[in-house]
Amino acid sequence: MKGKVLINLFLVALVLGLGLWMTTKPGNEGGPLTRLSTLKADDVKVIRVMRDGIPEIVLERAGKRWKQTAPFAARTDGSQAGRLLELLAAQSQQSFPAENLARFGLDKPFARVIVGTQEFAFGTQNTLTQEQYVLTGDRVHLVPPVFAYGLPTRADSLATHMLLAEEDIPVRLELPGVTLAQKDGKWTRSTDTTEKSSQDDLTRWAEEWRFASSLATQPIDAEPKGEPVRITLRDGRTIDLVIVSRAPELVIARKDEKLRFVFAADKAASLFAPPKTEP
Repeated sequence: MKGKVLINLFLVALVLGLGLWMTTKPGNEGGPLTRLSTLKADDVKVIRVMRDGIPEIVLERAGKRWKQTAPFAARTDGSQAGRLLELLAAQSQQSFPAENLARFGLDKPFARVIVGTQEFAFGTQNTLTQEQYVLTGDRVHLVPPVFAYGLPTRADSLATHMLLAEEDIPVRLELPGVTLAQKDGKWTRSTDTTEKSSQDDLTRWAEEWRFASSLATQPIDAEPKGEPVRITLRDGRTIDLVIVSRAPELVIARKDEKLRFVFAADKAASLFAPPKTEP
């Protein structure tokens, strides 16, 4: 019995001592949260991401939108840039002088992000709190790991995977063997078949193209060859596509953007044939 009491007292003293050490160790601010940056997200025009294993990714603001300019030009989802801009609002309760960086994994950071004029370098995680060591300026901060989890892992991670932009609304689809056209808000198909497609079927077919999202987005250097597809948009613009292959993957090239969008092979079924209405 006495032994158990002594063990319990020892454990209590150990916990209290650890807590005291955590609150008094050098470099630990331990008080109010400190924001890592004073920059405003609206003032940032360029974001650069450098990470081991992938080429440098550059995002540039174009008006109210962002575009990717390296390693290849592409549209980008605004939410992707928004996640990187959240670094400016990151807060830390613990920080350390930028000394002996190797112990934080910051002598060779696995990733660096330059948001406007401020650089953030990412090191290892704290094994106790799972927080991330991030170097910016002359301080090493502990921040939630979500900022590291959101960093791109592939060259096309920040490039759009949407075949059409949000504002690209099709009114005519010239597909292999069939043309869909919208007039007065209703879709019709050019070919006569024994199969009848309802208006809902045709609308869903057109929307398969409007909202088609690829597994990967890749740059192309040469003129793509394959089956042509032409999409006419509500604003009068046309987009010329090329079906490069249907198997083992469906690959559709967008000539104006010099990009190819890679889909699973079974995506062809919904893009090149109307969906069937359930009986």
